[in-house]
Amino acid sequence: MSVLRAENLGKAFRRYHRPADRLREWFGGGVCHERIWAVRGVEASLEAGQSLGIVGNNGAGKSTLLSMLAGFATPTEGHLEVAGHRSAILELGAGFHPEFTGRENVRMVSQAQGLSADRCAEIEAAVDAFAELGNFMDQPVRIYSTGMFLRLAFSLATAADPDLLIVDEALAVGDQRFQSKCLRRIESFRAAGGSLVFCSHNLFQVKKLCAQVLWLDGGHVRMAGSAAEVCDAYADAMRETRTAEALGPVTGERLLRVGDVTLRDAAGREALEFETGQELRLEILVRRAPGTEISPGVAIGLVRADGLVCHCFATSEEGARLQSLGGDTFLAELRIPELALLGGNYQLNVATIDNQSPLVMLDVQEGLAPFSVVNPGTDWGVSRIPHIWGSSR
Repeated sequence: MSVLRAENLGKAFRRYHRPADRLREWFGGGVCHERIWAVRGVEASLEAGQSLGIVGNNGAGKSTLLSMLAGFATPTEGHLEVAGHRSAILELGAGFHPEFTGRENVRMVSQAQGLSADRCAEIEAAVDAFAELGNFMDQPVRIYSTGMFLRLAFSLATAADPDLLIVDEALAVGDQRFQSKCLRRIESFRAAGGSLVFCSHNLFQVKKLCAQVLWLDGGHVRMAGSAAEVCDAYADAMRETRTAEALGPVTGERLLRVGDVTLRDAAGREALEFETGQELRLEILVRRAPGTEISPGVAIGLVRADGLVCHCFATSEEGARLQSLGGDTFLAELRIPELALLGGNYQLNVATIDNQSPLVMLDVQEGLAPFSVVNPGTDWGVSRIPHIWGSSR
C-alpha cells in the first residue's frame, strides 16, 4: 500500500520588487512578480512501513518539501497523494497557541482532528507521561524553552498513532536523554508498521532510521537511492566544501586520503551512542596515491559539538603504524578502553600525515562520525577524571 506519492512536485513563491507591484497586479495590471522556485521536479514514493530520509544543506528546499508533504503548503505544480493519517513535527511551536497551556493545546489539537472524547483523553494522558513536563503541562507554552517545545510537539505527534510521521530537525534540540527517548519511539513506530519521512543534518541518525534518502540541492533532487550511498556522497561533498572554504587548497594534493570512518563498541558492533566509561573503537581507512613513498599516519581530534577540542591523537607522536590492507590501502585502529567523556554530542576531525614528516597535513576532514555520549552518573563537566577523596598521609 502506497502511503505517499509525489510526482514532479514543485513549490514557487512570488517576489515583488516594489510593494506597489503587488497592488498593481491585484487590479489587473499584468504579472508584476518574479517566480522563485524553492523546490521543483521532486519524485518520491513511500510504501507502508518504509522510511525516507531527506538531506541537504541550508536553503536546499528541505523544509518547503516537508511542508507540502505535511499538508501545510500547497504545491505550485505536480501531484501529491498521501494516504492515512499524517502527523508532522516541523517548526517547533508551530500550531500551538502561546497563551494556552500545554494540556489545553493537546486537547485543542486532538479535538480539531475529530477524535472522540475518550480518544482525546487517552492522547492527553500519553503526552503527559512521555513529555515529562510535570507542572509545566499546565503553564502557557509561551514560557516554554525550545527543549520543552520539543517534548510537547514530539509527544503529541507520536501519541495519535499516525500512519505517516514527518520529522524535520526536531531532534537537534533538547537534552541528550530525551533525544535518545525520541529515537527509541521512532524505532518502535517503524517496527509497528508506521511510515517515516525524516530530515536531519545528523547523517548517522538518517542512516539508522531510513532505508532510502533524497539529497536536495538548490531545490532539485541531486541524488536518490539507498541511505548509505546517498549519505556518504552527501558527506563527501560537504567535507570537500568545508575543507575548501576553511583551508584553501589541501597541501600535498591529497597524496594520502581519508576514507571511511567507523565507530564500534566493545563487541565490535557499529555504534552511534556510548556511555561514559564504556569502550570505544575507531577505524579509519586511508588510501595512498600510487607510487608515493609516504609512511601513512593519522591525526585525530575529538571535538565536542560546540567546537571544544577535547583530545587529540596522532600516530607520529606515539610511534603507531597503520595496518596495510594490501596495495595502497591502510587501516588506522584506535581503541579507547574507558571513554572519559561526559554526556554530549561529539564528532571527529581527521587528518592524514606522513609519519616521517608529521607537520604537513595531507588531507583534512572535519565533522566526521558524529556520536553521542550518555553519562549514567551525576558528575558533570567535560570528562571524568579518576580521583580519590581523603588524606594523602
